[in-house]
Order: sequence, then C-alpha cells, then structure tokens
Amino acid sequence: MIEGILRLRGRILRAGVPSLVSRGAVVVWGLFSILIVRALPRDAYAAYSIARSIQFFGIMLGGGFVMQAITKFVAEGVTDREKRITNAGIVLSMGIAVLVAMVILALGGTLRSFYAQIDLRGIPWVIALLVITSTASTLPHSILAARYRMVRMMVADVSSVAVRIGIVSILLLRGSLTSPLQIFGAMICGNVVATIVGGLFARRHLSFRLRFRRRHLGMLFGFSVVTLGAGLANTVHARTDILLLGRLSGELQTSGYAACRTLTALVDNLNMAAKTIMLPLISRMWSQGRKGEIVPRVMGAILIISMIQIPVVAVFAGFPSGLLRALYGGKYDAAAPVLMILGLLSLAKPFGSMFACMSVAVGKPSYTLYVITASALVNVALNLMLIPPYGAVGAAIATTVSVVLGAAVIIVLSLRYLKRAPNQP
Repeated sequence: MIEGILRLRGRILRAGVPSLVSRGAVVVWGLFSILIVRALPRDAYAAYSIARSIQFFGIMLGGGFVMQAITKFVAEGVTDREKRITNAGIVLSMGIAVLVAMVILALGGTLRSFYAQIDLRGIPWVIALLVITSTASTLPHSILAARYRMVRMMVADVSSVAVRIGIVSILLLRGSLTSPLQIFGAMICGNVVATIVGGLFARRHLSFRLRFRRRHLGMLFGFSVVTLGAGLANTVHARTDILLLGRLSGELQTSGYAACRTLTALVDNLNMAAKTIMLPLISRMWSQGRKGEIVPRVMGAILIISMIQIPVVAVFAGFPSGLLRALYGGKYDAAAPVLMILGLLSLAKPFGSMFACMSVAVGKPSYTLYVITASALVNVALNLMLIPPYGAVGAAIATTVSVVLGAAVIIVLSLRYLKRAPNQP
C-alpha cells in the first residue's frame, strides 16, 4: 500500500499543480484578508463575518449544489450526451441562483432584526449579487475541471483573485476601507471577471445548438439533491459556529473566532484543490473498472496534503499567541486557544474530505449526506451547549468533535462499500 502511494503521489502532484496554484490564489486572498481584519473596526468585521457565513448558505442553495453533478457527469465522456448535460446544468444552476437571490432580498428585514446589535444594512443586496455571480463564475470552473483543462481553470481563478486584491488594495492605500460592503463589491467584480475569462476558455466544450432533454434536468437534479443535503449540512457544519457566536456571544467573540478561522482556512484550501483533481479522476477510474487504483490515489492525495500543511499547523498550534499578536496587532490575542484547537483540527480534515470525495465519485453521495448531516447536528447541539459558558473556545471544541467523528464514519462507510462493490464495466 505504501509503495503504491509513493509511486502515485508524483502523478497526482503533477496533475494537480495548476489546481494547487488555483487554490493558492485563494490562499493569497486569505492572507490578504489579514490586512482586512486589521483595517476594519471590530463591529464592521463582525458584520463581515456573519455576512460571509450567510453568503456560503446562499451560494450552496443558489446553484452551487449542482456543480458536483456537472463535474461528475461531464467528466464521463466527450459525446453529445455530456454536452447536453452541460447545457442542462447551466440552465438549472442559474435559474436556482436567481430564485435564491430573490428570497434573500425578501428576507433582508428579518435578517437585520435578528442581528439587531450588528449593522447589516445593505448586506442582503450584496449577498444576492454574490450568489448570482458566484454561480456564474463556478460554471466554467466546473466544466474546465471536468475536462481536465486545469491551466485554463487556474487562469480564470487567479484573474478573479487578482481583481479582488487590486480593488481592496486601493481602498487600503487610501485608508478608506471601513465597510464590509466594499469587500463584497470587490468579490462581485472578481466573479464577473472569472465568468468572462472562464467562459472564453470553456466555450470550446460547449455546444448550445444541442438541446437538452427533461431527463437530463431530472438526472442532474436527482444527483444534486443528494449532494445538496451534504453540501448544506457541510455549510451548517462549517458556519453555524460564527452565526451562533454572533447571536449568543456578541461581536468580540465573533470577530476573534472569525480571525482564527481566516488563518486556518489557508490550509483548508489544500483540501479544496485536491477535491478539484480527485473528483473527475476517481469518477473516470470508477467508470473504467479500475476499482483497485482508487484507494491508493486517495491515500496519495492525503499524504501530499499532510506533508504540505504540517509546518503551518505546527506554527498554529505551537505559537498561537505570538502569531495573532504579529498579524493582528494585539486586537485578538485572547483567541489564542481557538487558533491552537482549529490548527490541530486541520490534520484530520484531509481524511474526511478525500473519502467524502471518493464516495461521491463512485456514485454514493448519500454516504456524505448521512455523515455530514449527523455531524452537523452534533455540531449545532455542541455549539448551543458550549458557546454560552465558553464562547469562542466552546465553538472550536464543538467543531473539532463533529469533524473528527464525521471523518471516521465516512472512511468506514466508503471503504466498506468499495470492498463489496463489483467492478464497473
């Protein structure tokens, strides 16, 4: 097994370099967010953190949940069938995105009254625009990933991040960055640029003259509903802590916790990069009957992620107070225990992430749905129990317990299924 992992890791890494660069651009944006944290007042950063959490729900519900289905089915071949499915996916995801954006606007007043102590004026409008533009920019990304056009995907992703950084840099240099609305505006502009650049690259893989059929919509939606449950549960899992902190503990605990999440999210991007590579790869291997190669590929990806992230995690866990003081100027020193806990948790995340990806690729997205839903329920329950007495530290503990539990279960379920499943023709 170890020999197979070592033999395969070079091929995985070579295939994944553009994807790593693509996610690396997001890491650069994450590093740049440190300057945003320093520049924004605590109340504005608390509003930004809560709005970002709501944004993730909006993007997931607003067409984002269709993207895994598009990537999986488009990766299966280069015939007219896959092109028809692509057309169906574009119509389905954009239609849902517009619908969700309208719902967000309709619920804007309720949202502002729920967080009465935090200023969320204008937030529903920018979240609605982010949902639409994020869905539009993710479509060419998913198509290019399915066709393994990773360099072109990388260029589109990097261009988006460059636009964000450019706009926010100008605001920082002028000393005029004071509102989360400005940051979301930069993100919207980046999405528009990514849509244009990615669309130009992906156009050769599109054929709009081919009309899709109702069964293509049904096939995509049927698969996507399962991944929606998994994705929504995952978003609940990842974002409930900040939303509950904002409600139960106030802006100081929320902003400190969010500052630590900003740092640990840098290593989480490695998991996203690996999933971009592994989902179409395992899908193709599964459809070709190469079942025996799947687990070594998954373990090779985990090995690579772990090797890259261990030095960073060591800094998070070993020097949390010094790192927070150096990056945030003493504003969030009290959150050092949170950074240590979340930093150590990063070591467990690749296992759950890669085996969940494997279960989707071999046609068992229901495993991910069941596991993440149960894990999310545990996470919410623990947050409600631990946040009132322990604040941000309680939220970090709740997240750690639920993530480790979910990873263990998805590994067992996925390996058991792969062992007894017949080889595909």
